Amino acid sequence: MKIHYYTNEIVDICDWYHLTVADIYEKISKKYPEAGKSSIYRNVEELVERWDLKKVVWIWKKAYFEKNKWSHIHLIDENTWEIKDFDQCFNMASLPKNFKVNQMDIKIFWEFSN
Repeated sequence: MKIHYYTNEIVDICDWYHLTVADIYEKISKKYPEAGKSSIYRNVEELVERWDLKKVVWIWKKAYFEKNKWSHIHLIDENTWEIKDFDQCFNMASLPKNFKVNQMDIKIFWEFSN
């Protein structure tokens, strides 16, 4: 697959955000107007295969991507669909002794109760 010159910028813009391919395309096309949406999509998928990006969650048939950094939990507000990162360092008392989490993909859907 042909990787484009803007591939590193795709990873950079996904560093602290959860973005769809449409979001990524919007940001990349401002600097590189010649970039096509299908090209961005192919590059994002290649970056996922290379572990540079992580496909984190599906909300309303949309995939969101982020820079593959560390294992963490995604908190998703059911009212706004905002995604927040939550560190994995919490007590999971029911896990067996010597159990080490190497990777996880946990999504918690929440809303503030009145």
